[in-house]
This record gives sequence, structure tokens and C-alpha cells, in this order.
Amino acid sequence: MAKKLAIAIAAFLYFGISTAAYGDTKMARQAKDIEIDRQVIESSPVLRRWLEKPPDLLDDIYNVPSFNKKLKLGITSRNNSLGIEAGFEDMFVGQSPLTVNGSYQTEFSGRESELQANFRYYLLPLGSYWNIAPVVGYRQFNQLDRPQISGLDVGLQGVLVLSPHSSDLRLGHTFTSPSGNLEMSTTTLSTSYAITNNLRLGTKVEWRRSPLVYDSRVGFLLELAL
Repeated sequence: MAKKLAIAIAAFLYFGISTAAYGDTKMARQAKDIEIDRQVIESSPVLRRWLEKPPDLLDDIYNVPSFNKKLKLGITSRNNSLGIEAGFEDMFVGQSPLTVNGSYQTEFSGRESELQANFRYYLLPLGSYWNIAPVVGYRQFNQLDRPQISGLDVGLQGVLVLSPHSSDLRLGHTFTSPSGNLEMSTTTLSTSYAITNNLRLGTKVEWRRSPLVYDSRVGFLLELAL
């Protein structure tokens, strides 16, 4: 009888110690997991911001643009004639999908210059990966010893966001002085790729068609995202 009692007591103590050891191990593991989570949170500004103020994803999709407003400066080339271009793009008017855009380009030889300013109104949610915008503005195009082409500039531009705030592809087409004797159509294909948080490398190809102009121009731009 005494022997059985001793065995029972020993078994009870063994299971009690094992359970306690397992519980301590589990608690230690949980504590370690909590510590890891805390380290991840402390090292991530985005997680800290989301925990303090959970994002409204629907509002972001509709009102937070997936592309940046930019200042641009670069060089252009047309028929072996180099030039310079400066401008700004997608300066939003308040919280609306309306943007103001403008640029000026001139060749070092003085053979050509161009000034343009326009409004774009994005029709889809600003956080979309693609968008489309009617374009309305003014363009003035000058070439040496040729009549000036200037007036209303209307068209359409499409945007494909390859990576939000990092890379996008744009295709646009406009008509300058539509229905006029010197009406000019311009097709523009441009890209923008982030090389740092604020700097973008941009490229642009333009095809111009009119009774006076039938050529193309390429540009390489350094862009500052605002």
C-alpha cells in the first residue's frame, strides 16, 4: 500500500513539474513573439502610423493620387538640334481631380520654341492604377522662318501607374488650333521612373503633324516629385 502511494505521489509530482515547465516554455515563447512584434512595430513608421490612426482605404483610393506632382528640367533633341525644357505637371487645384500643367521648350540654335499650359481633369479615382483625363489649354509653337502655330489646345491623356509614386507611363494626343488652317496634332509618349524618394528620371517622345511640321522630338528629363 505504501509503495503504491509513493508511486502515485511521484507520478503526480512528475506531471505537475512537466506541466509547469511546458507552461513556462509556452509563456516564454509568447513573450518572445510579443517582443518580436514590438520590434517590428518600432522599426516601421508605417505600422506605427496605421496603429495610431487606421487608414481609410476607400478614401485613399478616391482622393490620394497614385502619382506625384512634379517639377521637370531636361534636354531635348530634334533633327540633331539640342534644346532645353522646363515645366511642371499635375499641380492639383485644392482637393479636386483638376490639375494645372505647363512647360517651355527652346532649342539652343533658336530654330524652334514652344510654350504650353493646360488643365487636366482626371475622370477615375485618383488612387487607381490607370486613369484618363481630358486636356484643355493653350499652345504656342514657333519655328524659324515659318508662321506661328498657336491657340486652343485640346485632347486626351491616359495614365498607367506601374508602381504608385514610383513609375508611370503616359500617352496623350492633342490638337492645337483645331479646325484652323495650321492645325497641329501632337502625340506624346512619356515615362517616369523613381531613382530616389524625390527624384525621377523621365523620358518623352513627341510626334507633331501639321501643314508646316512633320517631325518628332525626344527629351530626357530630371523630375522632382513634390
